[in-house]
Amino acid sequence: MHCRAKWIEDRVRDWCFGGGAINSGAPLTFGAELELLAVHARHHTPMPIFGDVGTLHLVRAVARQLSWRETLSPKGVPRFLNVTGGSLTFEPGGQLEYASAVHHSVHGVLAELCCVETALRDAAPERGVSLLARGVDPFNGPEDAGLQLDADRYQRMATHFASIGPAGARMMRQTASLQLNVGGIPAAERFAVANAIAPWLVALFANSPRYAGHDTDCASYRSETWREVDSSRTGVMQGDDAVREYAAFAGNANAFLADPAAPPFATLDDRLVNDASLATHLSTLFPEVRPRGYLEVRCIDALDGASRAAAMAVVAGILADPVAAAEASALVGVPDADLLRRAAREGLREQRIATTVDDLVAIALDGCARLGTEIVSEAVLSEVCV
Repeated sequence: MHCRAKWIEDRVRDWCFGGGAINSGAPLTFGAELELLAVHARHHTPMPIFGDVGTLHLVRAVARQLSWRETLSPKGVPRFLNVTGGSLTFEPGGQLEYASAVHHSVHGVLAELCCVETALRDAAPERGVSLLARGVDPFNGPEDAGLQLDADRYQRMATHFASIGPAGARMMRQTASLQLNVGGIPAAERFAVANAIAPWLVALFANSPRYAGHDTDCASYRSETWREVDSSRTGVMQGDDAVREYAAFAGNANAFLADPAAPPFATLDDRLVNDASLATHLSTLFPEVRPRGYLEVRCIDALDGASRAAAMAVVAGILADPVAAAEASALVGVPDADLLRRAAREGLREQRIATTVDDLVAIALDGCARLGTEIVSEAVLSEVCV
């Protein structure tokens, strides 16, 4: 077992944290993944991907307009490749997901997302589609949202999550997020502060208080949903020894794609353990911050343009600037799982968050100023309010 743990730790160090070190001359990189909920424009029921009125037709129309190439993802899902390096695909409940290319500026990422979202929104009305940049479906309950993709990965995931409770189905089929990526940084060193600021990011950008036509009493019902999905593969981490902690997190998570019995990966039969099965298993981990050679911040509800700019500036200003990272860490303290849950429920009403959020945003803005306008433009900064 000790050898297994060491092997996992070595792979996590290389694959998730870039070997544990970043060349000081490496350029900063930024990226994002934007998910959008798709519903019928008139009666607000979930829009299917396939069929005569499916969103696949919408995306194909936009793909022709923007000269994208259609292919299949490794999961067998239609995938559209942008010549710039971005790609659009679908989530299990029919959500559209656009992953940007890698950029060396925040405004470069935002411009790409704006271009794609504008094209989708312009083409949507004539096909009876409404696209929602919201953390959770405000109109439909779970009985209205079926699993639209039948890939083996999603079938196994749905079965595993259903054994825990109903939140997994809601997460897979009815939530949407904005995931922000920052690379060219010492990921292992910034992992702790990235986890620590997650509650503030949840509260600042929460926009999903309604679900299935009802008020949930949560600022972000998307974030609240994640708390009930599978505690072995979600949440925040302390980051004191990021590589060792994340390796243990990966080893303890149930390996439902490798074995239908879903034992922890660390206890899998040796015949099922190899580089490929570990890489696949790592893709089923959904913490608030996921290390992938860069840091992927996953705790923010899906947002529209102005809010997206503010979120990217806050995340980039703190994680990409070493002074801001240290100041933010001193301000917010260690990662706090209880505070994360309170942030989802109370948002900016949560006392600890309310009394420090202005200071945290100010730290982020100072970080952006040090990064320079070539990385964070004045137009982006104008969307951030202290």
